Amino acid sequence: METSGLTKRFPAVLAVDRVSLTVEQGQVFGFLGPNGSGKTTTIGMLMGIIKPTAGTFRLFGAGAPRDLLAARARVGATLETPNFYPYLSGRDNLRIAAAIKGIGKARIEECLEIVGLRGRGKHRFRTYSLGMKQRLALAATMLNDPELIVLDEPANGLDPKGMKEVRDIIRLLADRGKTIFLSSHLLWEVERTCTHVSIVRKGRVVGTGTVAEIVGGEISAVVRAEDDEALFAALKAFPEATSVRASDEGLVVALASDDLAALNRYLAGQGIYVSHLARRHRSLEDAFMDLTGEDGDLGQASLTEFVS
Repeated sequence: METSGLTKRFPAVLAVDRVSLTVEQGQVFGFLGPNGSGKTTTIGMLMGIIKPTAGTFRLFGAGAPRDLLAARARVGATLETPNFYPYLSGRDNLRIAAAIKGIGKARIEECLEIVGLRGRGKHRFRTYSLGMKQRLALAATMLNDPELIVLDEPANGLDPKGMKEVRDIIRLLADRGKTIFLSSHLLWEVERTCTHVSIVRKGRVVGTGTVAEIVGGEISAVVRAEDDEALFAALKAFPEATSVRASDEGLVVALASDDLAALNRYLAGQGIYVSHLARRHRSLEDAFMDLTGEDGDLGQASLTEFVS
């Protein structure tokens, strides 16, 4: 899958701004951004639901409208909330979807087995947990044995158990040679699941690469002290600090060198005695905050906001 300058402008907003992506065969590609950043609109254009304002895209090398129609037959997609008949069983819901696509009953059982629902296939959809409903949607997506699977926020609203179930299915499909393109605002889930990622902010791609390339090797430390405001001000003034932000762990300071002893001496010299100081492995969340350039002050910042 490849896009070049893909753009969608609505009357009041530029939803997607010149997005260029390349997804290679066998990749698990994460399209990462906050809610409202243009992820779903981009997927809608790829699937032919939304007409682009400008730009081009290709699926399996096909770019012409007639060729794209045939190429989309090789794609399976789960968009928005799964839409099934609540009074029918999971298996019967899949039978309806399979009949529309001209797919035999044997494939239904294969897909239920892949998502771990074969033993619950006879139960009505309305009795399913949210995670089971999402897994049934994945089963429906796989009925035509697609080469490319497109998932819009597949882990949204799931509890940790449901997220793991979906993650395990995605890994299983990747092991079977499927190419997967998924959108998400859940950074930690993308880091665990994907091989490659593009980060989008306000409709524009601000970073693309493997997860390892995006995360990079920046040195950072977690620091805690009794007076957070004084600690924040001192860290901002530390000559070796390149950024400071709040997190669940404490204040995270990115450093130009790994000399934590020097940082500790500096803070002590400022009259700040830390209760915790430790090296921290850089995460996709750190890279996301850097690339999107979000900022705020300590008094207003949430635990995941970036402070430049």
